[in-house]
Amino acid sequence: MPRFCTNCGTQNEDTAQLCQNCRAPVVAAGPGAYQANYYGGPPQQVWKMPGAEKKLPAGICGILIGGLGIHKFILGYNTEGLIMLLATILTCGIAGIVTGVVGLIEGIIYLTKSDEEFVRTYIQNRKGWF
Repeated sequence: MPRFCTNCGTQNEDTAQLCQNCRAPVVAAGPGAYQANYYGGPPQQVWKMPGAEKKLPAGICGILIGGLGIHKFILGYNTEGLIMLLATILTCGIAGIVTGVVGLIEGIIYLTKSDEEFVRTYIQNRKGWF
């Protein structure tokens, strides 16, 4: 299975660990990573960054139930998620107003970022808040 660069998207050999173009880490293309060629040729393989699949569920949960911190748990931020959840529960929902607004803002931010920017910010750099 071809491997694609996490930085520039260049296709590399099956056994490559680093990109031959920019020396960044490479990943294997997952199943279903094909896109139709608009010029009538065979389908082209599309590279997708690992972790980008978390963007949509985290964004939707942040917008709809952000006060519970579920979007934080989806991204693997257990401490931040627990803070939001406990703040909401222990104050009988009073702090849920604040954590709900935080969740709404974060959900919108997640959904408006490109896949690459989302992965770079929240998966690779582990930015926990806003």
